[in-house]
Amino acid sequence: MEGLRLIKPHGMVCSCLIFTLLILTAAGLSAQTDTTSTVISKPWKFTGTFAFNLNESTFTNWVAGGDNQLTSATILRPNLVFDNKKWSWETLLDVRHGLQKIGSDRTKKSEDLIRLESKLGRHISKNWKFSGFYSFYTQARPSYDGDKLVSTFMAPSYTNINLGFDFNPVKSLSIFMTPANIRTTYVLNDTISARGDFGVEPGKSALVKFGPSFLISYKDEILKNVDVDTKFGFFQNILDGLGDPVINWDAIFSMKVNKYMATTFTFALFYDKNSTVDIKDANGVITGKEAKIQFKQTFGFGLNLMW
Repeated sequence: MEGLRLIKPHGMVCSCLIFTLLILTAAGLSAQTDTTSTVISKPWKFTGTFAFNLNESTFTNWVAGGDNQLTSATILRPNLVFDNKKWSWETLLDVRHGLQKIGSDRTKKSEDLIRLESKLGRHISKNWKFSGFYSFYTQARPSYDGDKLVSTFMAPSYTNINLGFDFNPVKSLSIFMTPANIRTTYVLNDTISARGDFGVEPGKSALVKFGPSFLISYKDEILKNVDVDTKFGFFQNILDGLGDPVINWDAIFSMKVNKYMATTFTFALFYDKNSTVDIKDANGVITGKEAKIQFKQTFGFGLNLMW
């Protein structure tokens, strides 16, 4: 992934902290006593999205030039929800995969994500739940920089497990806050582990962090035939002092043409001081490593099914 060079994320930290304080203030003003005595008849709900986009361009005797190109992207997001107005349980699986072929170059992946999230909550008022949250994400296939293996399945992978409070001022918005999040980075590949990548000590397979975090999730139709599904996560490690935070922002926009076709735009931003890229000089010699803001976006048109 290509990213913008990060000087210091303190301004970002301050903005996130201020944003959190505003959320907490608004939540305190809007909290109400328990009015959830009504039992719904169908507590289970299963929804999901499947999207497949394919883009292609070819050139034959084209004087202006150009490279033949073929790209594909697949998104599968089933979501299972249980809510009987006393207890709630929501589980989301997010699987994405994309391929890119340019000219005579070998096929490369353009998207690769496996993410599982599960949240169990107990209603304590109209808008508040006491919840436990677990998340896991990794990738399916290896990534290379030239011949160098950069990452692969379970190297890295990340898990978060915690207890906190889930604030739902409206149906489409969830603000989950916890003072105690256990975040673990796993590197289960000997080659990558031996280099000490992703903050794990050389030869080790895991790095454990602990601290407060919040996750803001929003899913709704913001305009006619325009759906958005976005998550913004913030984690602050306190085991070795207040260093740089971990920030993860992901969004999917779907602009429906009809029941089966849509334009899909995805956006992802990630920062972790332990996720670094090689710094090279003008001759391509590696001179060091540096953490950068990682950014990715895709745009395509194709099949889009929702249930």
